[in-house]
Amino acid sequence: MGADGVTSSRVVDISSTTAEFQLFTPIETQALSGYGFPMKTRIPTLLCLTITSMLFGGGAAISDTIAAGAQENPRTSPHYDVRDRANYRDPQASYWEGFELKNEGDCDAAIERLRPLARNGRGYESAQHAYGLCLLSLGGLPAERGAAFNAEQVSNNQQFQDGRMWVLRAANAGNFQAQRTVLALYAANMGPDDNPVELGKWLRLYDVNPLRLTLGVIERDDGLRTYLKDTLARSDFLAGKELARNWTPTFWAPPGVQY
Repeated sequence: MGADGVTSSRVVDISSTTAEFQLFTPIETQALSGYGFPMKTRIPTLLCLTITSMLFGGGAAISDTIAAGAQENPRTSPHYDVRDRANYRDPQASYWEGFELKNEGDCDAAIERLRPLARNGRGYESAQHAYGLCLLSLGGLPAERGAAFNAEQVSNNQQFQDGRMWVLRAANAGNFQAQRTVLALYAANMGPDDNPVELGKWLRLYDVNPLRLTLGVIERDDGLRTYLKDTLARSDFLAGKELARNWTPTFWAPPGVQY
């Protein structure tokens, strides 16, 4: 109502309203569900808000906001995310490179990547075991079962001795794969000692290794353990079991580090 008592009305620009409506029309036509049916849209609500804002003088502000939102901000452009994804490098990729090279048979390159990992100490027992295996191979111990080799020459090789040391470090920390490697070394008469009681201890430790049992690593017709058990006297086997019962894991630490 005006000052003179005459009721005044505000004329709405229909063309402007139509333009606002057209801004939301593509959303309705393009939004489809996974089954091909149109999805529920918010066009009626947005349209009502637009008309209401125009009636109360806020149409221009909303139009400016919509127009500004339609422009791409170069600082927050999604294309930057695309480039980041293209250049992304898994931070753990370098950790697995040494294992992959070892599995491919390239121990010369593998040890260069596994050595710094193994020297980290506790928590890197898998790297210590892999590093030890590569050193054993480079020291002349064949990886193929039944392959012939010169035991005296290999046992005197420094790389072989270093590799056995790293395998023992991982085995003493409780790594079941390293413990099995220790058993294989005993079977090849290349173990860390000739003590049958120690062999009985490692047999028992591998048998009851909690991580191996948790993962369900069960070897059927395991000729390695059967062979080793047959070579042991019962007294040695029982003494080894007693050692295993009182055994606690020990973790190798790099110089200057204490656990």
